[in-house]
Amino acid sequence: MASRAGLKILVPGYAQWTWRQRERALVLFGSFVASLGVGVFAWGTHASLVILAFAFGTHLISAADVIRQSAFPGFGRWVPVASASAGLGLGVYAPTMALAMIFAWPGFQAEPPFDGYLINRVSYWASAPATGDLAWAALPGWRGARAVRVLAGAGKHVEWSASGLRVGGEGVPWVPPQSAALPRELAFTVPEGLALVAPEPTGRGETKPTPSCGLLLVDTRHIGGRAWARLYPIWERGLIR
Repeated sequence: MASRAGLKILVPGYAQWTWRQRERALVLFGSFVASLGVGVFAWGTHASLVILAFAFGTHLISAADVIRQSAFPGFGRWVPVASASAGLGLGVYAPTMALAMIFAWPGFQAEPPFDGYLINRVSYWASAPATGDLAWAALPGWRGARAVRVLAGAGKHVEWSASGLRVGGEGVPWVPPQSAALPRELAFTVPEGLALVAPEPTGRGETKPTPSCGLLLVDTRHIGGRAWARLYPIWERGLIR
């Protein structure tokens, strides 16, 4: 019984369907699912917040209707709305949004070509960026943050020669941009608190030149998390390995 009572509140239209109010149930459920799907698909945009607010409103109407129809004597018009708002907002939507903002923060580059990623903002709270990670960082000379490929962390020995880039004695699959002005040979150790990164290429016409050698040393305090999925462009969406 407890599970069915929970479904009546958590699934918009479920209670109305069981009460044979089929048209109302279909409108509530259909509106909620459609708006939730579009809102999640457009996550990170201003439109997504409006659409998700509509999904919450639909859920709120359904839950308030359940409270109103189940109560005897009735609570009036506003008590069901207030109680449903508090219960759904504090118990479901606020925790869900908080988790989304931490583990799926939508990061968009402030300058063209405006690539977007989902960022895990707690990835580097307990550990430093590792070689091969796609991180989200604020770079010197750039407005806002952007995706960078981590090539070496603090304390790693880096070598560059005609045979390519090596980190800690092992080869790293990094191809310098065509405009890079690389020295014939280079060797250094990444200082503490820094990471060696390369801005992630997009292949869609950068409007800002890459660093002269294609590499940057960035303060790890300016690395805001790990990018784990591509959000935009839409046709390139997918998990990042």
